[in-house]
Amino acid sequence: MRVRNRRGATLPLTILVIAIMGVAVAITYSRLGSERRITGDGQAQLDAFAVAQSGLNSYMSTRNAKPAAHQDTSYTDLPGGTALVSLQVLRESTTTLLPAIYVITSRGTATGAKRYDTRAPAAQRTVSTYALWTPAQFDLNAAVTSLGGMDKAGGSGVMSGVDACGAQPAIPGVAVSNGGGVTGTSLSGAAVATNYTGATGPIDGNPDNTPISLGTAGAAGTARDQVGVDWSGILAGTFLPAEYVSPAWPTAGQMADWPVIRVNNNGGADFTLPASGKGILIVTGNLIISGSRDWEGLMLVGGSIRSNGNNTTRGAVIAGLNVKLGQAVPLSDMNGNKDYRYDSCALTRALGHVGSLQRVRNGWSDTWSSY
Repeated sequence: MRVRNRRGATLPLTILVIAIMGVAVAITYSRLGSERRITGDGQAQLDAFAVAQSGLNSYMSTRNAKPAAHQDTSYTDLPGGTALVSLQVLRESTTTLLPAIYVITSRGTATGAKRYDTRAPAAQRTVSTYALWTPAQFDLNAAVTSLGGMDKAGGSGVMSGVDACGAQPAIPGVAVSNGGGVTGTSLSGAAVATNYTGATGPIDGNPDNTPISLGTAGAAGTARDQVGVDWSGILAGTFLPAEYVSPAWPTAGQMADWPVIRVNNNGGADFTLPASGKGILIVTGNLIISGSRDWEGLMLVGGSIRSNGNNTTRGAVIAGLNVKLGQAVPLSDMNGNKDYRYDSCALTRALGHVGSLQRVRNGWSDTWSSY
């Protein structure tokens, strides 16, 4: 029997096995790297989505004043990344009583996400929502309210709580505190002496020809608590932040936006209304209205009002608010032919600056196109 010599065959087989194992390891490593990149990309996408949604929530929670037609806000302190929130108006509300409509987009960038490819950019995701601007509710006592009391010289004119817009039921024409003037009606309906003197014929509304009493007078009285105006917040600028501060005054074109105007004259000279206008007028001290000045919207006055001539207001007037700060406020004087009327439409437009953004149901999307 011939014995064949097979020496040397083991080495090629070993090399072949090592080559096969090397190829298998390379394939496995490549597959693992690919899986790791895919998993990392997916996680980065989720992180970017979370950052975008966090930016949108942060923006919505901090809006206490009506947004402009367009604005961009950056958030760089979000967990996991940054977000750029953009707001764009779709329908304005100053020329209509319909609520303003906005679209809000938030583009989140996941700067903290792990990427396994140095060439891969930071993951981004864009979410969006439609939102309505809902004006704040305003606690209104009467067409004309004065915590310092009121005197009406003469029987001409009208101070009416009948809605000039025709959309809301009638309210009292005049609201004051208790005092030694004419007999009026308390909040409970009982007859009570009010801090109102002069003619009652110009008072219209519910009740007619009668002022209502909000409670006892003075800084320690109960009437001040019946006027639901955050006067301290207004003076601090946290509520109804001013768009114009006197001596700056909006033009006729700027008045069309129903701005918030503030006059800081508490403890100083009386402020005389320089021109007709519309919006929210905040006067920290006393206000004088003379001649044929007209105002649409809301007047908030810390001191007293002296109204002379044939001026007109449409909306509501509240005077004597410094009583809420513990100060004494004199009577407001209504002289001449007054035409002060409650107007819910004018108030809605003026108060459109105060409220909150409310998301539209089923108006959220995470497929908003971004470039």
